[in-house]
Amino acid sequence: MRTDRSEPGLANCPIYLSETQPTPRQSQEVSRFLRSWFLLPVGAYLARHLVFALAATRADFDWLDTASRIRWDGGIYLDIAHNGYYAAPCSEINPSVGTAGSLCGNAGWFPLFPYVLNGLSRITGLGLDVTGVLLAEVCALGVLVAVWRLLDARVNAANLGCLTVAAALPSSVYFHATFPMSLTVLLTMITFTLLTRGHWAIAGLAGGAAAMAYPLAAVLAPAAAAFFFLAPNRTWRQIIPAAYVAGSVSVGTFAVFGLLFFTTGRFTAYLSIQGNYGHGVNNPVRTVLALLDRSPHIVSAELLFSASMVGLALIAVVRPASRAQVTTLDRTLAMVYGPLLLIVPLVVGANLSQYRSHTLMLPLVLLMRHLRTGVVMGLAVVSVPLVCAMATLFLTGDLV
Repeated sequence: MRTDRSEPGLANCPIYLSETQPTPRQSQEVSRFLRSWFLLPVGAYLARHLVFALAATRADFDWLDTASRIRWDGGIYLDIAHNGYYAAPCSEINPSVGTAGSLCGNAGWFPLFPYVLNGLSRITGLGLDVTGVLLAEVCALGVLVAVWRLLDARVNAANLGCLTVAAALPSSVYFHATFPMSLTVLLTMITFTLLTRGHWAIAGLAGGAAAMAYPLAAVLAPAAAAFFFLAPNRTWRQIIPAAYVAGSVSVGTFAVFGLLFFTTGRFTAYLSIQGNYGHGVNNPVRTVLALLDRSPHIVSAELLFSASMVGLALIAVVRPASRAQVTTLDRTLAMVYGPLLLIVPLVVGANLSQYRSHTLMLPLVLLMRHLRTGVVMGLAVVSVPLVCAMATLFLTGDLV
């Protein structure tokens, strides 16, 4: 039977409709996908941009200008993407560093973000500054989507509170700048997601990549090992995947030193350059006291906020009312990952940008669902003015 589709009226034929339009079931699936996976994270992402735009306007900056997203170390990552790694005596590069025999250069920063940035810039033909901001933005949105996915995309007061805190994390301005923070946190979230689904082989690769993006991501090694041993059905065979994932993270960290040796000829280039900033092994209590004494009030408030998140995460997993719903990932985040992220930067010293490292605490928001809704909402209410104030300090160059 011949059907001429050019004839008038045949556009209303059911056969014609079935070939050009989705079925009701397909439409429902698309709607469900947008509602559960994408819509709310995008809304949270845009709301955070609105807060930053308001902060930028008040400080007389244009938030949409890529120059507003490049501050301090953000320029160093662009330099690595443009020139590659280099290290030499400070007398040749930066004579203002007066320490005899000191080493200077850009080898004190990790490679994954600038290397990915370089590759994307070559592919797209865009400038490094634009590409760097776009890369950070894509990863920032991906982080919120990953959070919502780990919350099972269920719309309830507790989960909405968690998503709000994730979007209003006080130091989240670094997710939108030319820093590796959003990339690192996204890889961390992917690692945890894969672990919860039993895909530990790929989780090791994601964890190793995170370790090459930012030094503090090395805490994924003990966190991954703890994930297997905190599982309720653990057996001695768990030592194999635990060793693999933790080992992959460690390999990622040591691969950075190998790369620096290959590019600069100095295996310890990273440690030598970071040593110029007084980083070492310090008493964390003294570091806290020093930070509270010399930091702006907003920065001190961010430190207390981050410490509160770690404390609330621990409370969330020990509350009798929530023990039945606590997962292995919850225990890992509360008992290993969170405390390490708070303590390790304090041990490194007061000269480290603690607030930047605190961006890696974002996965802790997953545990807030076990707390009373009022507590979570209170945390969100406190975080909004903090994130606005921190963004202003970043734009004015007061945050390193």
